Order: sequence, then C-alpha cells, then structure tokens
Amino acid sequence: MRVKFNKYERVAGLFVLGAVAGTIVIAIVVAVKRGWLEAKREFVTSIQSAEGIRSGTAVLMQGLRIGEVRSVELLSSQQVRVNFVVGEAYWDKVREDSVVRVMRPFIIGDKVLDLGVGSVERQVLFAGAEIKSEVSTDLMELLNGRTFGPFVEITGKVAENLKIVAEAFLDPERSRAVIRMFDEMSPLLRNANRLMGEANRILVGVNKKDQLITTINNLAKLTEEMSKLLPLVAKDSPEMLQHLSKIAKNTAVLTEELSKAVPEMQKIAPELPRASRRAIEALDETVVTLKALQKSFLLRGSAREVREEEAAKNTPTTRDSESATQERRPAGD
Repeated sequence: MRVKFNKYERVAGLFVLGAVAGTIVIAIVVAVKRGWLEAKREFVTSIQSAEGIRSGTAVLMQGLRIGEVRSVELLSSQQVRVNFVVGEAYWDKVREDSVVRVMRPFIIGDKVLDLGVGSVERQVLFAGAEIKSEVSTDLMELLNGRTFGPFVEITGKVAENLKIVAEAFLDPERSRAVIRMFDEMSPLLRNANRLMGEANRILVGVNKKDQLITTINNLAKLTEEMSKLLPLVAKDSPEMLQHLSKIAKNTAVLTEELSKAVPEMQKIAPELPRASRRAIEALDETVVTLKALQKSFLLRGSAREVREEEAAKNTPTTRDSESATQERRPAGD
C-alpha cells in the first residue's frame, strides 16, 4: 500500500529533516571547535589538595583551553594524583621544564590547571609522563575554613594573653614600676655608649699597627702546634706527663704554703727597712772596732805579719816557685 502525503505534510517533513541536519552540522562544528574530535595525549601530575579539582576541570596554557582533567585519585594526606589530557595542537609545547599550577582565573570561580609552556631546547614529553607541580595560594584559599581556622584559634590565644597582660598593668604600682624602668634606661644607655667609646679607644691603642691581630694569630699558631705536639709527647714520653702532674701538684702545695706565709711577711714587712739599716750600722761599727784594735801596740805587729803572708801567697812568682819545687822533689820525700 502506497502512502501519500499531502502538501502540508511534505513541508513539515522537510522542515524536520532540515532541523535534524542543522543540529548534526552544529554539533560537528562545536565538537571540532572544542577539540572533542581531536587526538588527546594524557599526562600525570601530583598536587597537595584536590579542592576545586574534579573530572572535567579545564586545563589552560597561557589562557587557552588545551584539555581537561580526566580523573582525580587520592594517594595520601599530602598527595593527590591528577590525570589530564592535552590536545594534539599543543603536544610540542609540553616539555621537560613545563610546570602545572592549580589556580583560579578570577578571585571567585572554579579552579583550573595552568600548564606552562616548555623551553624550546628541552625534549617534548610523551604520553603518560609526569609533570611537576607548584603550589599557588589565592585569596579564597586564605579565607578557607581549613586554613583560616587555625589562624583564628592562634589569634584567640594571643588575645587571651594580651588580656592577662592588660589586667596586670591595671595595678598602678606595676605601671609606675614600668615607667621608672624606662626612666632609668636612659642613663644606662648613655653609660653603655660611653663604655663602648672607651673600649673602642682602648682596642684601637692595643691594636696599633695590627699588634693585637698579630698576637692572636701567633697564639692560634702556637695552639695549633701544641695540639700537634701533645699527642706525640703522650705517646713517646708518658712519664713526662706524670712528672708534669707532680710538678703541678707541688706548685699548688707551694702556692698554698706561700699564701699562709704571706700574711706573716706582711706583718714584719714594715720592720725590714729599719732592721737592714741597723745591721749595716752594726757592720760599720765592727769594722771601726777592728781597725782600732789593729792600731794598738799588741796587735800592730801581728796584723802586719798577717798582711805580708797573705801578699806573699797571692804573688804569682811565689806560687810558681812552690809548684816547681814540688815537681823536683823526689817521690820518696
């Protein structure tokens, strides 16, 4: 049975076919412009938090949409794995030094993955390669409860501590004490400044012509040489260290005994000059007395004979003759 359509039915049918054909054409054009029919290459990156990232999130490069996120997988508390695809037209821009940043194009709105353009001298990445990511913070993340909550808690604790300090300063005596402290700090600072000036002058005088630096360098060299010498001494002459220990102990004992004797010496110290003068005077009087006795009649000749004998003994000729006589004397004598 042959179906016949009237004129209106034919017009309506043509209109429907035209609408369907137009829809198909528009869908194809949109798919081509959106890159749905374009070949894709999948890459991987790791981020700390997947907040605002989901399947279908746009992947941008210099503001151009080049792909989208395919899947988001949680690996640990600090690592989220994100798989995304990039259109064929941008494969040669994804290189070894490309970096993925999670950001918002505006203050509010959904996040996107911003993929940086790689350097020309670096190699192009192939499908499945992992691209490193960098952390970027925006205003909405700062106002996020997870980030802003601990800050508010810390601010509350600081406010409580400030309240305690304010209550402590409500006491008038403490306030006056603080004011006195600031009043006394001014003279202290002036004295410290004067002290630093005096110390600077002393150091400049001591370090004249770099003498202090030379001394310190010599001490450093001496210390270095001693540090090299002491192990050798301890190895080759262990008895020396024992003797040094005994010497140190004896020196300590001697110092202790001298510390006991010093007060007694300090007591007799004022009398030492007078006693010395008296001793010298006694010697002078003794010499005078002996000379007076030698001038007496009984001791004058004896003193003269003693002087002559001493002079004869001290004469070189007499000593040489005596030695020659002893050499010529026979052994039996």
